[in-house]
Amino acid sequence: MNKITYCTLDTETVGGACGSNDIYNLSGIIHDREGNYLATFNFLVAEHYTRINSAIYGKKNLHRYAEMISKGEITIIPTEAEAIAIVDSLLDFYNVKYVMAFNTGYDYTRTACSALLEGREFIDIQLMAMQIFGGRKTYSDFCHEHNFRSGGKGTKCASSAESYYAYITKNPDFEEEHTAFADSAIEVEIFTSCVRTHKKYTKNCHWHDFGGKWTLVRGW
Repeated sequence: MNKITYCTLDTETVGGACGSNDIYNLSGIIHDREGNYLATFNFLVAEHYTRINSAIYGKKNLHRYAEMISKGEITIIPTEAEAIAIVDSLLDFYNVKYVMAFNTGYDYTRTACSALLEGREFIDIQLMAMQIFGGRKTYSDFCHEHNFRSGGKGTKCASSAESYYAYITKNPDFEEEHTAFADSAIEVEIFTSCVRTHKKYTKNCHWHDFGGKWTLVRGW
């Protein structure tokens, strides 16, 4: 393959950001710079799925996982370690240069996906979107008009995958599904929308929460 390949990945974990970080749903899309899919994976991790009721979004999406299983749209993998190993092999096969996520500071540092960084570079799609869209007046206007807010007093524009995807698709009613494959798909769209602007963005950096203060960190 002559083109640079990317993998946009998402995880759903038991307990969420404050929990054990055990992955019950691991999914991703291997694609090119234009967003053309080369391969996809959607794994349900059996060893952690039994604890899905302790996951905020997991228990809300039980019906979605049941439907995916019945339709053969998700593959059940016995253990997290096996799921990571399969993904690592896929990344090697497709010669993936950049592993990505909307929040690499979580998906690639707080979970077992950290193993996928070895020998590869990364792009934080959230940081990319913040650098390219975050400072636009049109984004600020969109967030204030449609109540995409963040911060303690709700005075700042949101910087979520949901808010950026709603903005680029001009769909203020969009709601993130919070299943790993669906979320990966919208993150690919955010990435390609950023790329089409031909604006510069920072690679191999992510946001990290140091005791409530978000700081830009190079590398890991």
